[in-house]
Amino acid sequence: MTAEETLKPGPPPGTAQTRYTQPRNKNFFWLMLSGFISMVGDQFTLIGLPWLTLKLTGDPMALGFVLAVVGIPRAAFILLGGAIVDRYSPKSVLVLSKYINTALLGVLAGLVYTGGLTLPLLYILAAAIGLASAFAIPAGTSILPFVVPREKLPQANGLMMGMRQVTFFIGPLIAGFVIALFGTDGLGAPALGGNPAPASNLAAEATGLAIVFAADALSFLISGLTLIAVRVRGRDEGGDAPAPSSVLKLLFEGIRGLLKDKDLRLLFSYMALIQVFVVGPMQVGLPVFAEGNLDGGAASFGTIMAAHGAGVLIGVIIAGAGLKLGFRTLGQTFLSIDIVIGLLVAAFGLVHSTFAGGALMLVAGMLGGIVQVRIFSWLQARTPPAQMGRVMSFFMFIVMGMAPVSASAAGWVLSQMDIVTFFIACGILLSLTALVSLAVKPMREVGADT
Repeated sequence: MTAEETLKPGPPPGTAQTRYTQPRNKNFFWLMLSGFISMVGDQFTLIGLPWLTLKLTGDPMALGFVLAVVGIPRAAFILLGGAIVDRYSPKSVLVLSKYINTALLGVLAGLVYTGGLTLPLLYILAAAIGLASAFAIPAGTSILPFVVPREKLPQANGLMMGMRQVTFFIGPLIAGFVIALFGTDGLGAPALGGNPAPASNLAAEATGLAIVFAADALSFLISGLTLIAVRVRGRDEGGDAPAPSSVLKLLFEGIRGLLKDKDLRLLFSYMALIQVFVVGPMQVGLPVFAEGNLDGGAASFGTIMAAHGAGVLIGVIIAGAGLKLGFRTLGQTFLSIDIVIGLLVAAFGLVHSTFAGGALMLVAGMLGGIVQVRIFSWLQARTPPAQMGRVMSFFMFIVMGMAPVSASAAGWVLSQMDIVTFFIACGILLSLTALVSLAVKPMREVGADT
């Protein structure tokens, strides 16, 4: 199947759709397999790109700029990506984005191996990778409701998110092993004027990095080919597929629809606050705290992050298993849980041992994992199929777009206060925000219609 064949407009209302001819569990299996292959590959680039940048430039500021170059196009175009997903289909956009990433990472691997990589070329490729993810993310978060029945979404999301947590362990370990095995110590730091490192040097000493990027390119290719085997429901099965319309018109219709939807408006506003108060500050504060306040330095940081990841995995398994927590609405669920998470974050600021810090992050991760599955499943279940791409892109825009901004602000705040006060303040602020929100009836009634 060519890229041109995969990206075709969805049919107008009333057009007959090819329905499932395979059991739904088989479709979900192929979707899981495609996602697992791609997620493992993603971890390769998440490790390889920062390491390559530091080895290429020796400049932490260049690393920050590369990460910004990836993040800015992603945040700027993710809403447009959601409209394109609704204009065509999640599967078509996702397959095409995987082919594009295959090409981009293949080029990066070739340039690293041959010694032809320059800093400007790295910026261009990083921006292109970020742009491709602006379309892949809404497509990837929108496809599940077209594969499994609505009542199975919590279990399916639990499995998908749990699998993603597993790749957080597997991917970095493999990538780090490959880089260490083939060695990169002699990569050097060429002049920042754009001159490449000597080809012989780069080819001999960047083999591990080239293999990492090539492996990610191959993972995208295999994932895309595997995804073709997934049979999805037609968007017009519920009678709500839109007539073919321009992408921009769909985008503005999606924004208007979001503004009219009280539950979505309240949920997204609250989540934006949480990104500012907690998620961004935690990204900045955790390594600083581990270095200055715990007994193991970098090892403590790794242990805490691993504990948090393990907690998220436990949480998504619990939520996927359908365990009820006794809350009547989605709003009561995530607000009550956030009060507890805030207290755990505040308590974290007072610990002095890696074990205690890891235990607190394990519990916080578990509670956060439960919330993730509940919110994702609720959004997917209540959203009409024809609007799925736009709704999920708005959600991911808040989750991914706000964190870098808040992380930058957190860096400034940390320069004005000590790290212990920082964590206590962040935790108390989260708990108070959730507590006040719980006292507001429209906020705690979010999700009461499900």
